[in-house]
Amino acid sequence: MNGRGFTLVELLVVLVVGAILLAIAIPSYAFLVNSSRLAAVTNDLVTALHLARSEAIKRRMRVTVCKTSNAMADTPVCDTTASWQQGWLVFVDGETKGVIDSGDTLLRVQDRVSPAVTITTGTNYGSFISYRPSGVSQGSNVANGTVYVCVASIRRDIIISTTGRIRLDTNTC
Repeated sequence: MNGRGFTLVELLVVLVVGAILLAIAIPSYAFLVNSSRLAAVTNDLVTALHLARSEAIKRRMRVTVCKTSNAMADTPVCDTTASWQQGWLVFVDGETKGVIDSGDTLLRVQDRVSPAVTITTGTNYGSFISYRPSGVSQGSNVANGTVYVCVASIRRDIIISTTGRIRLDTNTC
């Protein structure tokens, strides 16, 4: 009899080898997913900051990025008690600094990010980051500051100088 197919032993060997390869690949995949989340959130936040700075210079008006807990509401508002990972707003800030008033123009809305991501700041950028018409950044004070984006054990530091320029640094959480 001419047998075609695989024996049970051959199938078990293939399954064991596959399981070993999968066990080796899963930790690398988790690192890849975390790195991708970190890069995406960092890029979204840096893009919002660049937009705010360029619009402030172009419009010759203050433009602010603030944290919000209701980004997808019909009329979202800045929320000092929210966390940055709940979302942020970019708006032309014509009146009260760090507050969306009736005459302000909303430029961009970012809804909450992945629950695996944490975003923290120093006290200067605890509630908002503004750019003046000269492109200079300003938080609660005129000093520079850093925004920390963390996923698992890797962290990106978004360092904002007093001139408003942004640079990135890599660190650990």
